[in-house]
Amino acid sequence: MTGMDTFPEDEKRWFMYIGYLAQNWAGVETTLDGIVRQLHVHHGGHKFEPTPPYAFKRKRTFIRKAFADRPELAEHIGWLETLLDTATRLADIRHWALHSGWVTEGAENVTLNRYSKDDPLKWEHHKLTLDELYAAGVECAGLVLMLTWFGQVAFGIVTKEQLIESLGELSGKFGAPLPSDDPTD
Repeated sequence: MTGMDTFPEDEKRWFMYIGYLAQNWAGVETTLDGIVRQLHVHHGGHKFEPTPPYAFKRKRTFIRKAFADRPELAEHIGWLETLLDTATRLADIRHWALHSGWVTEGAENVTLNRYSKDDPLKWEHHKLTLDELYAAGVECAGLVLMLTWFGQVAFGIVTKEQLIESLGELSGKFGAPLPSDDPTD
């Protein structure tokens, strides 16, 4: 018997979905690290930061500055902002899920509690459903694909046609739809 065996099945799903979100968020962070390193090494990013940033907020700032500074990358800023806005929203959900105490309210709802950033003697609360938590994990997985595609196209590592062909092969194997290159999708 393990410690997890003592938890009701409802609570085990929360743990599983939090883990799913955390693992998929790690993919987002790793993909952003690749973009940061590409910018740092090949696109003058070292003039903004002597070493590549590791914290998500610093990565966001660094990536924005580097793209704005390079004319060959500036055309991708609209798509970049859409992806970074999505990442920021998902980072907040991940932060709540991983760094809060939580109280289940039935099988499908939870209230997350953490100390306020503004007043360490007050609590902040955030309500979340099991479906919302799972959806955030799924969205992180999709964001990894979108960031990968974005980086490949923005840096000219492969042509858009080559990337679409490669993704089409993967999509056929796994039955996943291809992401759009339209930043509003």
